[in-house]
Amino acid sequence: MLKLFIKRWIVLLLILISTLIIGMKTSMLFFHFFFWFLVSVAAINLAWIGLEYFTIRLNLSRRFTGKVEEDDTLEIETLIKNNSFFPAFNLVLEDDLSCSPGEKELLLVDYLGAGSALELKYSCLCPLRGNYKIGPFTVYFFDPFGIFFLKKTYYIYTQLYVYPRTFEIKKFPVLTRGFLPWFGIQTTQVSGDEDEFFGIREYKEGDPIKKIHWISTARKRALIVKQFQRQSFFRATIIFNLEKEKNFGAGKERVAEYTIRIAASLAKYLIEKGISTEIIAHAGEIVYIPFNKGPEYLEDIFKFLATAQAESRVSLGEIFEEFSLYIPGDSNLIVIIPDTDWEYLSAMLSLKKRNINIMPMVLVTSTFLNPFDKEKIKKDIRIKISPDANLNPIFFAQGDNLEEFFQKY
Repeated sequence: MLKLFIKRWIVLLLILISTLIIGMKTSMLFFHFFFWFLVSVAAINLAWIGLEYFTIRLNLSRRFTGKVEEDDTLEIETLIKNNSFFPAFNLVLEDDLSCSPGEKELLLVDYLGAGSALELKYSCLCPLRGNYKIGPFTVYFFDPFGIFFLKKTYYIYTQLYVYPRTFEIKKFPVLTRGFLPWFGIQTTQVSGDEDEFFGIREYKEGDPIKKIHWISTARKRALIVKQFQRQSFFRATIIFNLEKEKNFGAGKERVAEYTIRIAASLAKYLIEKGISTEIIAHAGEIVYIPFNKGPEYLEDIFKFLATAQAESRVSLGEIFEEFSLYIPGDSNLIVIIPDTDWEYLSAMLSLKKRNINIMPMVLVTSTFLNPFDKEKIKKDIRIKISPDANLNPIFFAQGDNLEEFFQKY
């Protein structure tokens, strides 16, 4: 827009210079007439944009359509409404799109009548995960000839989470199923519990009315309620450490980016399968997201993963030591771990006494430094450490198609 504005002023100056030359060759009266004519036009234009600037009251709002992952296109809808009695001409709306570095969207509004509204649609590419603040709006008020302008900033921001890109998991290793004993009256669906009918008992103060067993109530002439026991269910803990010193690679091909992408894909798969999931991680500070399930819970996990950075300065062993007692028995522990931390899995093997199924997802860190020998490196690592630990780890290397590893189970 600035280039176009400069071009118009250059054209205007060329016209003035040409008029001056013509006036010097013929009559200066011609130049004076043309000069004062332009001054009059300029004064009228300045009065026009001043009137627009001080009298027009704009209401602006934006919204996004759909969720956005890395490298997705963000679709934006902005509503601009003129709440004044004066129509607006030649407006330029600028939106600062922070999710796309250095990009600003410019939209021309030729005419916006008094009391009318206009919906504008535009888009941008979001290459990196993160939490962004889109905005502010800047409105440029131009005169009819587009020579002068005044600008006004509207500090309207909209928060945007760009989530990590996930991959599809078609098949997954067998999980350990857990059980809980009888737990009394059935809980609400909001809690995510899975219950089955267990029997009946007499009504107690505080029991929900909807649990009354009316047939038994009529037969016994006393309030009788249904009671339930918890069904067997699956639980999974995902643990990882975004350690700064071990974040090898560059850009999106870093150890931390692969870790986050695997964690996001696993969480999505597990929760969509109805498996209660928790997250234990360190990304500069400890992050604990307790067991739950459902789309809102998955969104909380994705928001954390969208902003997580490799800022941890503690070891995975320290994290495990702090939380190991809280990992429930009869559950599954998914460890996303670099091969340089394999030693910490030895301590985790003690969890098998509590019937905790350990599932290591191992990132071969040397391939992030030298990806050309990744198949040989992965083979050497597998031979070296897999038999010793009596586990069945999945090995990932830089450049792998991560989706392929979850098609063979």
